[in-house]
Parts: sequence; structure tokens; C-alpha cells
Amino acid sequence: MPSETTITTPIPTSVARDAVLAALHDHDRYIRTTCPALISYAHLSSNPATTPDSLPAEVYEVTDKRPIGQTTFRLTLTDLPGEGDRRADRGQGAHGQHGHQVALPRARGAPQNTLEERVAIDSNMLMNKMIKGNVEKSHPEQHQKFMM
Repeated sequence: MPSETTITTPIPTSVARDAVLAALHDHDRYIRTTCPALISYAHLSSNPATTPDSLPAEVYEVTDKRPIGQTTFRLTLTDLPGEGDRRADRGQGAHGQHGHQVALPRARGAPQNTLEERVAIDSNMLMNKMIKGNVEKSHPEQHQKFMM
């Protein structure tokens, strides 16, 4: 059963929400920011309607440095219409990680806009716990770097 977590990061008032929305659709920036141990990446294909909701997707092959060697995985990025949502699917061998990011407008009474990321991890129970902990630890920092 997938493990899920949500990371919410306030968008600084000095950063326009539209700039965050545009950055979510900048694939180079997204890959370089969310893969801090990036060795290399290559664009593999543009798929006009391969997602479950028939939206175009871009597929990349990403190689990351790991504590023991390196790993290569497929990253599928789908720019969702409307509010600038982004969906990222990482297939990494025995587990998959699916993220959905959206820059939310300021809620009534809230001091600022937020960047919200929902992540589902699909692996065995032990790996789910480890990956979820890593996501919850590293993604707030990634959000900050992404918004700079």
C-alpha cells in the first residue's frame, strides 16, 4: 500500500505566485533543483497523450549519485493545465514515487501563497518508511531553492 505525505511551504511575499507557476513548468530548473545529487539527465521523448488523463508528458532519464554508487531512473513530467500544476512520476526499480506540486493562492485569512507537494511512495513497507522520511526531510529545502 502506498505511503503518502504532503509538504507545504510558504511562498515568500517577495516572490510572485506567477513566477513559481512558470518555474514549475521549467523542466531543466525542476530537475536540477529536485535532484540535488544530479550527475546527468537526458530528454528521452515527448508523449502527446500518454498520461491517464490524456495530457502530454515529457520523459527524461536521470542519473543521481547515491551513497553507494549511482542510480538511473525515468522521470515523467506532466504540466497540468489551469493553475500551473506539475505531476512528476519517478520509476526507480522496485519502487515508484509520484509527486504533485501546485502553487496555491493565498487562502482567505492566510498571510501568503503556498507551494504544496503531495507525494505517494509505492514500495515495500520498510522502504516506504525510509523514503517518506527522506522526502519529509529534504523536500522543504528543495522548495526553498526552487523559489529562489
